[in-house]
Amino acid sequence: GVMNERVMAKLGMEDRIRKALKQNDFYLEYQPQFDLRSRQICGFEALARWNDPELGLVPPADFIKVAEECGLIYPLGEWVLSTACAQAKAWHDNGFPKVRMAVNVSTTQFRRHDFVDMVEGVLDGSGLEPEYLEIELTESMIMEDIKEGLEHLTDLKVRNIKLAIDDFGTGYSSLLYLK
Repeated sequence: GVMNERVMAKLGMEDRIRKALKQNDFYLEYQPQFDLRSRQICGFEALARWNDPELGLVPPADFIKVAEECGLIYPLGEWVLSTACAQAKAWHDNGFPKVRMAVNVSTTQFRRHDFVDMVEGVLDGSGLEPEYLEIELTESMIMEDIKEGLEHLTDLKVRNIKLAIDDFGTGYSSLLYLK
């Protein structure tokens, strides 16, 4: 029935993602962020894109959720982070203005106990100074497990990594918590 088809489709997608990671079919697009006051580019946001040999461009909405459900978000998320950090570092080394690189992090990824260690490892590997990395989270992610969420946020903050809350004000959080 329909249920079986859905399961099969998901498994198919899972295999495709696994293969895409091996074959480097993922790539990043860098969306500039502007400071309206200075009219300067103040950063870039790294956006994961997937060009499948058969399917063509697969929208993030179609692969992020599956990747989260089957655990492939960990290798994918780490690849995104290290690729984005390496790119920012290369731009800095080539004399471009030092601006921040923003990377979206999924809930599943953020909630993993070794998340901060992974970020630290990626920064060490790329040589990018921590203050040029901005981790983008959604408000609901932090609120889901306040205690662990705040620990991770504190750990990132003491390492001088910037944080941005993406959908702020759409949930029920309290500014007091986040402060």
